[in-house]
Amino acid sequence: MTEIRTPGEGDLEAIKRVDGRAFGHKWTDEDFARQRSVIELERFRVADDHGSIVGVAGSFGLQMTVPGGAAVPTGGVTWVAVASTHRRQGLLTRLMADVHADIEARDEPLAALTASEGAIYERFGYGIATQRRMTVLDRTRAQMRPGLESDPGAVRLVEHDDPALVDELRSRWERIRRLRAGEIDRSEAWFAAQIGDRGAGATWVLHDDGFACWKIVQHWNEGHAAHEVELLDLAAATPDAHVALWRTVTSIDLVGSVRSRLLAPDDPLPYLLADPRALRTYELNDFVWCVPLDVALCFAARSYGTDDDVVIECDGARYRVGAGGAKRVRSRPDLVAERSALGPLLMGVAPTTLAMGRRLTARSAEALRRADALLTAHPMAHGMSGF
Repeated sequence: MTEIRTPGEGDLEAIKRVDGRAFGHKWTDEDFARQRSVIELERFRVADDHGSIVGVAGSFGLQMTVPGGAAVPTGGVTWVAVASTHRRQGLLTRLMADVHADIEARDEPLAALTASEGAIYERFGYGIATQRRMTVLDRTRAQMRPGLESDPGAVRLVEHDDPALVDELRSRWERIRRLRAGEIDRSEAWFAAQIGDRGAGATWVLHDDGFACWKIVQHWNEGHAAHEVELLDLAAATPDAHVALWRTVTSIDLVGSVRSRLLAPDDPLPYLLADPRALRTYELNDFVWCVPLDVALCFAARSYGTDDDVVIECDGARYRVGAGGAKRVRSRPDLVAERSALGPLLMGVAPTTLAMGRRLTARSAEALRRADALLTAHPMAHGMSGF
């Protein structure tokens, strides 16, 4: 029988091969060395078939923001792969069970992941907690509305190999990440690996209250330049920083368009533009999926929109959640939810949306109205950090 076990250093080459085959890429030694700096092997599990590694899954120890700005210890599930030769043998289920058990043993009440396929993880209780927009901005039309001037010296360039860059980014991120549910902390090793992955071709800029990073794809068009900016990060702690950073991005010479995969569904950028149609959303994708492993602890950590409370039933257990905290009760439920609805509810997805999506049912229209007022988060949950 295939064994599920914790890997050692000697298993790293095999893990790289399993991951590379599953996701269609080949690790270079340099790339993997950067990834290794953020991997805690004791949080990983491998499927070992008589000495051959045929599956892997693990987690990162993270802090995820919930509505209200509190951070919840979170197991960020990652590197999930099973060899095509060993499908339909229950290995994914066994790997996920062991990883979840390890997360719970570390007193992390929440598990989260980003999914390479959308039909896999609901059976493990995960539900879509955040979404992000795929956008293209027509640089030639992207003028800020009159009156939105920013200090021309507020944003400065910094070299990717500047030894102070990691600390500069982290200090800003610690403020930014608590402003929206769904975002995670980024460690020193995480930023260092990201800077290394993006390399010398990336441009970094800093504002006192934010930062941005991009790469340029050249399109010279026989002398009629229309380069494309690939926006990799734009994070701001204040509205002024948001305007200043976008003004900087839209001021890059020889650019025809700015492409991004990081805007929140409710990002205010269209309202800042003289021509809102300069920004086009061409896709809306799921991003962070969550499952509360300790429901009461997770819901006790977040804030609520009213002083009310509601009773949520899931898998036969009932929880009263609201401004007074969260606890197990026996009261009649206001909402009866699938397990995959709990993560979205935690992160502030409107109960009405989940009810229309047949992920929960409400005792009455009045109960659903109260639940919407209580649980829906503003601003919307959003995450920019992959893991």
